[in-house]
Amino acid sequence: MKKRKLLLSLFCSLIFIVIIEYQKKTIYLTPEVTGYIYDSVTKKPLSSQIGKIIFEGFSDADVIGIKLNQDGSFNLQPITKSYYFFQPNVRIYDGIRARLYIKFEKFQSNFFDYAPFYWKQVPEEKANFEHHNKINLGIIYLNPEKP
Repeated sequence: MKKRKLLLSLFCSLIFIVIIEYQKKTIYLTPEVTGYIYDSVTKKPLSSQIGKIIFEGFSDADVIGIKLNQDGSFNLQPITKSYYFFQPNVRIYDGIRARLYIKFEKFQSNFFDYAPFYWKQVPEEKANFEHHNKINLGIIYLNPEKP
């Protein structure tokens, strides 16, 4: 009888551990980014325009476009990887620069380095793949395309 209780207890403990470990975990490869896009000549926001704002180094094949709000603001969601048991290899992302590729019609494309904003706004203990970090880039000015 004691042996049976011990086996049942061991089995229940094992099931409990598996259930806990089976919970979905998320790795945040990029921060959530907010900001504003303005015309560098008129100093006015690009209201309600559709363009591309993507994290450099990540595929943009599935990026259809981002629509700016009336005030020129945008919110770019973080790029994440989810897993259950085995954490994906994140070393392949270590060398990717903290830059955004920005392109709107009738404006020159631009690479914007967000690293200085990241290091100022994210506490050191949260500057890793385990935390959902959010940074604000303020106003980004784009130059109109030359005719």
